[in-house]
Amino acid sequence: MDHTRHTAHHPTDRTGARPPVRMFCLPYAGGSARMYADWERHLPPFVEVVPVEPPGRGSRLRETPHTRLEPLVDDLLPRLLAAGDAPYALFGYSLGALVAFELARVLERRHHRPPVHLFVGAFRAPHLPGPAVPDHDLPEPQFRERLRAFNGTPEDVLADASLMELLLPILRADLAVAGTYRHRPDRPLTCPITAFAGSDDTEVPVASVGQWRRHTHAGFTLKVLEGDHFFLHRQERALLEELSTAVSV
Repeated sequence: MDHTRHTAHHPTDRTGARPPVRMFCLPYAGGSARMYADWERHLPPFVEVVPVEPPGRGSRLRETPHTRLEPLVDDLLPRLLAAGDAPYALFGYSLGALVAFELARVLERRHHRPPVHLFVGAFRAPHLPGPAVPDHDLPEPQFRERLRAFNGTPEDVLADASLMELLLPILRADLAVAGTYRHRPDRPLTCPITAFAGSDDTEVPVASVGQWRRHTHAGFTLKVLEGDHFFLHRQERALLEELSTAVSV
């Protein structure tokens, strides 16, 4: 399913080649930037993939994860600003979509550096309310059941006490970022938004992803891929093909 208004056109440089575009990629709750390690070889040669690692995992394992969105955005912002004035795009999946959106707003409003494109996946439009009972506040047994329902944590990990002891605080912190978020209305972004939804995602219905269109004055595209909340894994190649098409326009 594809709902498109219009898309932006990117200039070429004087040789006729496409100028490089950095694509900053943000992971889902509990995830690491390592999930994007091999994306660059599946995207056009002018795209440089820059995985962005939040604290508490991967190369930043010893750091304390944030539990609120504003400090997390402030933490990640210097990494993006270090790119200078080069064209850039943002991709965020699930919680990463919300973080990418707020980074885009700060970069456009405060630093006058809008992205050329915002890609979001598996997260409701930011102005929509979250669940009545935030996941991060659930007691331990119910919290583990919610993780199982999300279908993003393998059963062997859920059954491994030592792994879960490491993972649970990171997941609770990440889900607290989403659970405590309060949208502040502002003018829409000036860049196009492409939003990806899972056809069978019971956590984030397609209709709630479609409402991202409210947050851009430029083109909006809704892409529905087969799968549940973590359709990213089974549909990675299809998603990368969609990203390649969008950045090549």
